[in-house]
Amino acid sequence: MKESHFFAHLARMKLIQRWPLMRSVSTENISEHSLQVAFVAHALAIIKNKKFGGNTNPERIAILACIMTPVKY
Repeated sequence: MKESHFFAHLARMKLIQRWPLMRSVSTENISEHSLQVAFVAHALAIIKNKKFGGNTNPERIAILACIMTPVKY
């Protein structure tokens, strides 16, 4: 089986500070940011289902929102 560094990346997320696009008084690490993204994605999926008759799985949407991409890191 191929060695995976997934859990090592998860453990280091709290140590990596986000590079803000706008000046802010508080810093945020990528772990905090990822959790907030998952919250928003989950809420939007629920809104789509209840208000607009959607058929999305909010849990799956939240998980997909947490997938790290190498675009900025």
